[in-house]
Amino acid sequence: MRKLWACGLALGMTGLLGCSGATEDSKNAAPSATPSAVALAINGRVAVESSTDGTGPDVGKPCTVPADSKVKAGAEVRVTDSDGKVLGTDRLDTGFAFGSTLKSCEFSYSFKVPGASENYVLTVEGFPPMPYTREDIRRGLNFWEDQGTLVPR
Repeated sequence: MRKLWACGLALGMTGLLGCSGATEDSKNAAPSATPSAVALAINGRVAVESSTDGTGPDVGKPCTVPADSKVKAGAEVRVTDSDGKVLGTDRLDTGFAFGSTLKSCEFSYSFKVPGASENYVLTVEGFPPMPYTREDIRRGLNFWEDQGTLVPR
């Protein structure tokens, strides 16, 4: 019985080695120089101060921004590569209230772009383009509008 088991094991191992698919040619093939185009998630929020005394909508309820704010629901968020090629776009969602005493109106965005580049440029409609690395984007891009300028937070 042991001899039969040993023979079965030896034949099974031989079969596995024969099915590995590796040949001398495939072992010596040069690796591809083409970067992987894995999708990169672009997620973030743009916040605008709405009150400093706690007045306004409850947290999680739709809100509006002051009339002088450049941030608006529906504004385009665009990502390009360093050569200016548009990789993806989204629009800012409806703003929702956040905070207790210091309240803000926060607008989110989320979309995917090809992840083969190392450097990207993010533009929120109405604001100057902002350069970022792939690692910056992986951490999330959240901004605060301060006197007409987007400031990372």
